[in-house]
Amino acid sequence: MNSFYFKKLTVSGGGHKSSTIDFCPGFNLIIGPSNTGKSFVMDCLDYALGAMPSKRRPSKVIDANNGYETITLELQTSNGIVSLTRKIGANKIDVKSDNPTVKTQKYSVSAASKNNINSVFLSLLGITSDHMVLSSESGKTQKLTWRSMLHLFFIRQPDVARESSPFTIPGWFATTASMSTLLFLLTGKDANNSEEAEDPAIRKAKKKALITYIRSKLDALGAKRSDLENLTEKYKDVDILKSIEDLKGKMRDIHIQIENASSKGQTIISKIYELNGKLSECETVIHSFSILHQQYESDIQRLEFIINGGLVAKQLPHDEVCPFCNSKITTSPDTKYINASAAELKRIRLHLEELFTANNSVEKKKQAILANIKSLESQKDEVDSLVSKDLIPQLSSFQKELMDKMKLVEIASELNTLKQYESQYRKELFDKETEDEPTAVKHKIAAGFDYDLIDGFEQKLRTILKASKIGGSSTARLNMKSFDIEINGISKIALMGGGFCALFNTIAAYTMSEYIIEKGGYAPHFFAVDSSLTQLSEPEKKIKPNAIKNNFVQYLINNALKRQVIMIEQKRRMPFIPTEAPDKGVHVIEFTGDKHEGRYGFLNDVYNIDTL
Repeated sequence: MNSFYFKKLTVSGGGHKSSTIDFCPGFNLIIGPSNTGKSFVMDCLDYALGAMPSKRRPSKVIDANNGYETITLELQTSNGIVSLTRKIGANKIDVKSDNPTVKTQKYSVSAASKNNINSVFLSLLGITSDHMVLSSESGKTQKLTWRSMLHLFFIRQPDVARESSPFTIPGWFATTASMSTLLFLLTGKDANNSEEAEDPAIRKAKKKALITYIRSKLDALGAKRSDLENLTEKYKDVDILKSIEDLKGKMRDIHIQIENASSKGQTIISKIYELNGKLSECETVIHSFSILHQQYESDIQRLEFIINGGLVAKQLPHDEVCPFCNSKITTSPDTKYINASAAELKRIRLHLEELFTANNSVEKKKQAILANIKSLESQKDEVDSLVSKDLIPQLSSFQKELMDKMKLVEIASELNTLKQYESQYRKELFDKETEDEPTAVKHKIAAGFDYDLIDGFEQKLRTILKASKIGGSSTARLNMKSFDIEINGISKIALMGGGFCALFNTIAAYTMSEYIIEKGGYAPHFFAVDSSLTQLSEPEKKIKPNAIKNNFVQYLINNALKRQVIMIEQKRRMPFIPTEAPDKGVHVIEFTGDKHEGRYGFLNDVYNIDTL
């Protein structure tokens, strides 16, 4: 793709040390205080690009050059360096070229000259033949020139805040010529590709059909509006917004009550859980008592058997001779175990009585716990009933009422929108019914822009406006009648002050120049603007991170590697100063206005008298 951007600007001669600025391919920010030569940089660039100063468009290069004599601008092109050298006050530019498409020689800035500098810049864009573009709807044409397109890529300070479209040549009222030039840059279509205007009869028929359509829309809107008004009639004396707030207050109270009930329910459940634990402990103890009781009963039976058996045996006669060996038995039967068993039996019966007492105590505790649990469960049922049978139904009723009231708000909003549409359609109907009858027009340049072409630009514009956080960005569009941007159907000058116009014009022109590149059209690889932020007044210390200026500058930095951007601004009006980052395509050139610190200004040996 044929393209070029600025590499180096040098102002020399007159006994001064040469003043030079090196540009990088990315984002170049030139900042400093007033009267340090920032805007003079733009004037020098413009002069090297073939500007012809006049009373209508004067140049500081002529009026305030401080004795410097020569301006040299180096261009980096797709095929080598092209150097432009112009003596201040001269109408010739000395061109030295490494690019085979550009011949090294002197060129004139005069449009009447055969060997015009215009051919150099057009050639660098890949435009190698002459092209004619429409200059009026009557069919008049003019030659495509470099100066007729430069405003799309190069915005001087006097032009940045203009109320007219940034897509038209500054100071001209020939919208057709500007539109024709832009159409060529985007599509390559020149005057030979222009379509003939519609036949007046066809245009008249279309007008009639459009009037019929508008009337049908008005009828439909009127019927719809009537229906909506009937829905809201009974509420005409009701303060809907206050009613909604009251309902919201009642719902908040219900929610609080539900939360309190839920909290109370959780507390009750926790107590029940705790009591169930104690109940389980009681049942465990009672079970243990049961087992121990069984053991005591078994021991009592055993001991009673032993005692009774011993007493019976004691009464039986004893053999004095062993029945087996006939030996004499001398030992009497032992009865001590009977006494021991009797003592053990007494002790166990005492333990059994104690067990009965302890078991009765635990049983009473168990019953008390059961009663407490039953009471708590009853309380829980009451809480649940309050929530499910009282509070929830109330909340549901309030919610339904709120939805009904919100629906009324929506209906009111829809009514307002319908009335706006009705008003718009009535105006369109009036305009159509009162406009002059169609007459023959030879050419209509707007017809050359198809919808997809404009829609692509508008989508890109909305993206950049959104990134800059400009309000209403989603509605931004290009009005082909005014050939300017509008937001929410409102023109720029009606919507914005001078500061916003400057920034808005910059964003629009930047977007369009980038869009031309994306479409594969004819465009240089630079975009230069002077003081697009300066006029947008935002106190330096109060700028928020999401301020418009901050976001736009950040967008340029984030996209610095795509193309060259040169921005000239006052330091005190900048939302922030970017960090020098060559690897990211960020280059900062600061003029300090201080002879003892950094670079004072653009021109060496030239100082503001107030700072001496």
